[in-house]
Amino acid sequence: MESARRILELMFLTAWSDGKFEGSEALAIHRLVANVPMLRELRQTGGIDLAAKRRLAEHGLEACVREAAAGITERAQRELAFQGCAKVSGADGAFGPEEATVLRILREVWQFSDEDVERLLVLATHP
Repeated sequence: MESARRILELMFLTAWSDGKFEGSEALAIHRLVANVPMLRELRQTGGIDLAAKRRLAEHGLEACVREAAAGITERAQRELAFQGCAKVSGADGAFGPEEATVLRILREVWQFSDEDVERLLVLATHP
């Protein structure tokens, strides 16, 4: 349950990274929560959203992403988180530098190879 919360937190951090949370980003997160059994267990997501926004304002993007990422230890969960963040970052049709920063930090922290990133980005573009 803790990993699921951290995955969701990373997706909310991605959405808030550029200072605004678009409806299309909220819809992307909602779809992921509805379709991924591990995330569906969370049921309530509003508290995670508000906590992520507050922490982002207090500590900055890099510190928040690194902290949330550090709590996800299983490879499959890391890949799910990366794909989720990629889906959220592209949901509004604009892939900004802040959203790219989230993916860069995750890649660095989890030591994903170029091939890993390419594969996960391809998977993220599929419904």
